[in-house]
Amino acid sequence: YIMEKTNELNKFLSYIHMGNSVFRIYYNEAKNLNDQNLIDLIVEIEEIFKKHEEIITNKINELGETATDSLTAAGLMAIYKEKMKFFDTPFSIILSAIKSTNMGLISSLKFLNDNNDLHKNVKDDIISVINDYKLIQSKLINYLLVYKFN
Repeated sequence: YIMEKTNELNKFLSYIHMGNSVFRIYYNEAKNLNDQNLIDLIVEIEEIFKKHEEIITNKINELGETATDSLTAAGLMAIYKEKMKFFDTPFSIILSAIKSTNMGLISSLKFLNDNNDLHKNVKDDIISVINDYKLIQSKLINYLLVYKFN
């Protein structure tokens, strides 16, 4: 049972790794556009992902298993798809970041629904990730409202 749950948690962790990888793409694109406010925002979001990686990695290790640092095939495809996009404005980066964050939010909610029998403290960590996705979305939208539409 615990092995099965750590496998599921490792899959969840790979989604977080994917999110962090995608935001590294956005970081590079923001640097190309020389938008310091956007660069700062993306660095802030990457720190949130790093926190998620540490929390879930620690949970898996506490359960006596080894946390993965690899991505699923679907995760790799999503990253390559994102790398192929053309980002010519901060708006295009933010829009993609909102879509990616929304996919992460949906995946996290689905994970929680499919693994409702997880220990309460593990579920609390997943809920924390979900709440952070909502925070990230809010930060991205706020960036547009403050820097783009003002």
